Amino acid sequence: MSALNPHLATARLQTASPPAGGFKVQSQASITVALGTPGLQPAAEDSGEDASIAETDKQKRLQTRIDWMILPPLTICYFLLFTNRMNVQLIYSSNQRYPLDNTRYAIVQFLFTITYALPEPVWNVLLRRLGPRIWLAPALLLSGFLSVFCAVAKNWQGLAAIRFLVGFPLGALFPGCMYYITCWYPRRKLGRPVAIFYAGGAMGSSLANLLNSALVKIDVGGRVGSDWVCIIWGLVTVISAIIVFFFIPDFPDEDDKILRSEVEHEMFKKWYVATDSTRNISEHYRRHAWKQVFTDMKTFMFIFVRMSTVVARDGLTQRQRENASALASKLFTHPSDTIKTLLYVPPAFLAVITTIYIGILSDKTNQRGYYIMVTSWFSITAFIIFVASENVTLQYVAGFLGSIGTWAGGAISWVWMANNVEGLFKRAIMIGVNVGTGNLIGGFTIPATVTMPKKEGNYKMIGSAYFLALSFLHFAAIVFTRWYLSNQNREKQHQLQQGIRDQRDPNSVMEEEDKGDKR
Repeated sequence: MSALNPHLATARLQTASPPAGGFKVQSQASITVALGTPGLQPAAEDSGEDASIAETDKQKRLQTRIDWMILPPLTICYFLLFTNRMNVQLIYSSNQRYPLDNTRYAIVQFLFTITYALPEPVWNVLLRRLGPRIWLAPALLLSGFLSVFCAVAKNWQGLAAIRFLVGFPLGALFPGCMYYITCWYPRRKLGRPVAIFYAGGAMGSSLANLLNSALVKIDVGGRVGSDWVCIIWGLVTVISAIIVFFFIPDFPDEDDKILRSEVEHEMFKKWYVATDSTRNISEHYRRHAWKQVFTDMKTFMFIFVRMSTVVARDGLTQRQRENASALASKLFTHPSDTIKTLLYVPPAFLAVITTIYIGILSDKTNQRGYYIMVTSWFSITAFIIFVASENVTLQYVAGFLGSIGTWAGGAISWVWMANNVEGLFKRAIMIGVNVGTGNLIGGFTIPATVTMPKKEGNYKMIGSAYFLALSFLHFAAIVFTRWYLSNQNREKQHQLQQGIRDQRDPNSVMEEEDKGDKR
């Protein structure tokens, strides 16, 4: 814990109503910040032009340091989360050790989904209370150890038991990483880092498939290829967890790796809070936050927005693997597994580029809902093609459209949700609830589309129709949520204007209440 903490814990930020031309943010010292000016704003001092330029350079260096110390360890966590989740799919498809038929595979996935998805809101609260180094790194370490044990399971019942256990630590990683990012970046700067982190999952999925196609051929030491995939990725996860433990910074209010002085802590506060009175960097835990989450209409609206796109994304991933394999068989007489996997990489690469690009655009325009609306039609178009056409080449091309819709739109939807939830613990819980709901529904339904009897291609049409329906639900949820939030913003704007009038009236007294985002 940093020596700066006693000072930081008492530095409560409050905002007064804005005078003409600017907001005034009150901490222990009054700091005037220009309304609408992005980025860190230097304190108003009569220090001359050269000092102002030097301060701007310090701000840029601090933001760069945040990027390099926050995003790499989190992207590594997301990549390893994908590799350890995919192990059981490889065991199922390779069928190298023991029979894992459709029913047994569905049971294994069902047990994993329960422990993976249900505790995620609780995991985020523990993350907030314990800190990322104490929570995320050990979760990654434990998931690596348990993944290695998948290789020593003697039968499918043993595999099911291990997957049941590995769901606990793996479930802490994605919601924890997503929440952690929101604690280090202000609302208007959140699109780019979330997009980079999310794109890491897209590329990690394709690279893991490519590497697994080579690792599964290993047959040494009395172990088959699927065993070696579990062992190698498990050991890589363990080593990475140790690195993450020593590298990852704490939350901003207790950090001394990025914010190395009291001056940098104050600089960060100005950047993170700026003109936004609803953001804070420190908060005491109250159980009332749970009630706030489950009595807030936005919780359920964003569940539909997020659940529908994440399930469609995972379903699309399965379709893309099948389409890549079918196209390879069409182009080559006897295609190898490596060629099939290589054809799976281009859609994922497009997903990485478009996700990061749209994330940057959404920051510049400060609009999230409209971007998600547009990208959702890429997903809808892709699944319409999957349902309506049996042309292998056309279906492969449709996978590119689906990658744009599910990955780019999915990343921005996380930003949209996080930016509309106030309170550190409430935001942590709501992110966990959204992740858990999507994983529950996806974990229970996607295995059914994978293990469906493959009779004359009907299983593909039925599964694609299900994902198409979810994509339409996704679009409808976006439109409704956008309408609801617009009404909320108009109401808050009216309250703000009323507050300004009350403050200018010397006979009136304004009382700030702790209402979270209900104010």
